Amino acid sequence: NRGVQEPDSEVVVRGPKEGFSEALRMNTVLIRRRIRDTKLKVKQLQLGIRSRTDIALMYIEDIVREDILKEVEDRLDQFKIDGILDSGYIEQLIEDDWKTPFPQIQATQRPDKAASAILEGKIAIVVDTTPFVLLVPSTLNSFFQSAEDYYQRWTIMSFTRMIRYIAAFFSAAVPGFYLALTDYHPAMIPTRLTMAVAASRE
Repeated sequence: NRGVQEPDSEVVVRGPKEGFSEALRMNTVLIRRRIRDTKLKVKQLQLGIRSRTDIALMYIEDIVREDILKEVEDRLDQFKIDGILDSGYIEQLIEDDWKTPFPQIQATQRPDKAASAILEGKIAIVVDTTPFVLLVPSTLNSFFQSAEDYYQRWTIMSFTRMIRYIAAFFSAAVPGFYLALTDYHPAMIPTRLTMAVAASRE
């Protein structure tokens, strides 16, 4: 086992530098270090007919919604597969709609982020042999959250999160708006801007 190292996919300036490793027991201990509540439950099971991969569901008993917990357990029991080699296998098998391009399950390398999600009522799916823990259920706003948001004042981080939403909207809308104007409605573009665009292309 490579031990506890700094996560390379979610780097923060302020906050712990610990990251999950490939060992299931070490990953569950990293979460349990942060939540020392007796209500924190670790339900272990094995998936994969041939690989028999160890998987742990971690949640707080009196916070988690029972219907969501049962839904996760039912989905894990439904599929039959020879081997689970990474948490990505489970992510693809239990997601709601495989045709959508948007992520439906959040994955993290940070124990503090997983512990925060568990305290919010989510379920952490820890898979042996992979340093990525799955957090379910996930909403769109959870993908705009950073692990560093928990370590700063709420006013500053709320403003930063609003900037993230605005930037995401502009990055999705502005290119399409520009193409619509230049290709289909060039008369709507001011003459000075048209000349500037033509000069920059030249």
